[in-house]
Amino acid sequence: MPLAEYARIIRERGWIVAVTAIVAAAAALLFSLVQRPVYQSTIRLNVIGARPDFGLSQTVKSLLRNYAGQIRSYDTAVLALRDMPEPLDLTPEALLAKVNVQAVESDLQLVIEAEDSDPKTAQMIAQQMADTFVWVTEQFNLKLDARDRVNVFASGPATPGYRVRPQKKLNTLAGGILGAVVGAAIVIALEWLDSRFVRSAGDLAWLEDIRLLAAVPAAEPPPRGHWRQALAVGSSIPLMGGIALGILLATIAYLFL
Repeated sequence: MPLAEYARIIRERGWIVAVTAIVAAAAALLFSLVQRPVYQSTIRLNVIGARPDFGLSQTVKSLLRNYAGQIRSYDTAVLALRDMPEPLDLTPEALLAKVNVQAVESDLQLVIEAEDSDPKTAQMIAQQMADTFVWVTEQFNLKLDARDRVNVFASGPATPGYRVRPQKKLNTLAGGILGAVVGAAIVIALEWLDSRFVRSAGDLAWLEDIRLLAAVPAAEPPPRGHWRQALAVGSSIPLMGGIALGILLATIAYLFL
């Protein structure tokens, strides 16, 4: 396709891409503003063997994933809710839904992350889940020989809750990009539909062994009212696409971001 054709498409239909991008970005930003903020607190637990033995170190590494599962167990949640500094109106299942645990084998650590709409509550949950598991581990170690024990202790207190969602800038940028993509798809679809019509001798240049014998003069432009109606119909396509994209993006942001 000649560069002149690309220039014509940008000149005539570039506004479609701009409109869908702006509408989608605005929808994503609006949803981010009304979405309830989520805060996260993190605490790290060190898992160290009682003696500097290679075999015990390997055992500790193999136990990390098991320990992560124990922290997110129903029994641990029950104990944590019982010992919370401030009572929480949560079931054990609801508490566990706010907690995520990662086993970092390279550092022999367990990373506990707690999320809540209140930063202080998130910090309290992370700290109590860590304290509860440390206590459970200490009780289990009492049954073992001192040389075979695996010690678990926090490397520091839980971090103050910091905001992790919604990410307004990221959501807005993603909405704008996706809106531009949808707008470009609409332009491609419109150009494909228009490719079935011949409007000038240049439209036949790509066909071989075909000569132009005559041309029908262009008809008079339709009344102004018809132009307004055509513009309204043409504008509704990108606007509807942008709004639909904004709703889709807002749903994705609500579920995953």
